[in-house]
Amino acid sequence: MSRKVLQIIIHIAAWGCFLMLPLFFFPRPLDAATIPDQAFTLFFVLNNLSYIAFYYLNSNLLIPKLLEHNKVFAYTTILILLMIFFGIFPRLYQYFFGDFQRFSSSIVRTSPRSTRPPILSGGAIAIFLLVFIFSTGIKVINKWLQSERRSKLIENEKLKTEISFLKTQINPHFLFNTLNNIYSLAADKSDLTAPAVMKLSSIMRYVLSESKNETVPLDKEIHFTNDYIELQKMRTTSKTCIVFTISGTPNGQQISPLLFLPFVENAFKYGLSAREQSPISILLEIQKNNIFLKVKNNKHQGSNSKTDYNTGIGLNNTKRRLDLLYPNKHTLVIDDEPSSYTINLNILL
Repeated sequence: MSRKVLQIIIHIAAWGCFLMLPLFFFPRPLDAATIPDQAFTLFFVLNNLSYIAFYYLNSNLLIPKLLEHNKVFAYTTILILLMIFFGIFPRLYQYFFGDFQRFSSSIVRTSPRSTRPPILSGGAIAIFLLVFIFSTGIKVINKWLQSERRSKLIENEKLKTEISFLKTQINPHFLFNTLNNIYSLAADKSDLTAPAVMKLSSIMRYVLSESKNETVPLDKEIHFTNDYIELQKMRTTSKTCIVFTISGTPNGQQISPLLFLPFVENAFKYGLSAREQSPISILLEIQKNNIFLKVKNNKHQGSNSKTDYNTGIGLNNTKRRLDLLYPNKHTLVIDDEPSSYTINLNILL
């Protein structure tokens, strides 16, 4: 049995118990003949359907759309109006279809009937508040449980990403090639030796320290990505043209660490060729609440970039990270053309 079907059964059972409570605690007396049976049945159905509708309205619409977006005034106003409606509904029904007083007095002995009954029904308001407490409480508990589960998944995913990065991205082969290039620069007494060492040091420091944080400043992530690109340039040939364009300026934005790297790394991993032209274009557009990343590389004859891309960290794992870190706040579009491979990633901050 699926989880959704089980939830539906539980809801039906719970509402069934709720609707049966009045019959167990307040059985209708035999002499309650003031109001017609048909009218009383209709009132019972309409009244309880209204409470059920309010439960799901509050749980699935008012709380997610208003309360969770800090629209407290609008949420409170709607609740007050609904409470007045539920309080006055029995009186309106009584006015149009009959008098509940005889039925009520046979259940609980009360003082003699006043000439002008109260406009709002205290019992109806009490039930309204009870349904409100249950719907809000259950929604808050479910939200908290979802948040806890997501936090654990994110924590596990971060750990997997860090381990995968250390094993695949900054692997011994990459370090060996980079150190070889740095050694060649040093042997030639190149002025680029010191900057290359600093970039490698910066990359390792970022991986070992900043990647442990849930988010990092966007400018640090950009600096890390740029260091990675500059190091990769050291092993390219004249066939390769790399363009890294940044539009906009980071202004305190935060982002999950190592989020851009899988796309950039794969462009270098599968987009370079010693025989063919290998342009790699990386565009990063920064806005106040939005980040757009576009990475494009050529495909080369004999390469199997589509299959390879799903290995290592891979596309599926990257999608999973985005789903966990930015649920409903990102779009990832991949254009897999015969001669090129392009990713378009948009993130709402």
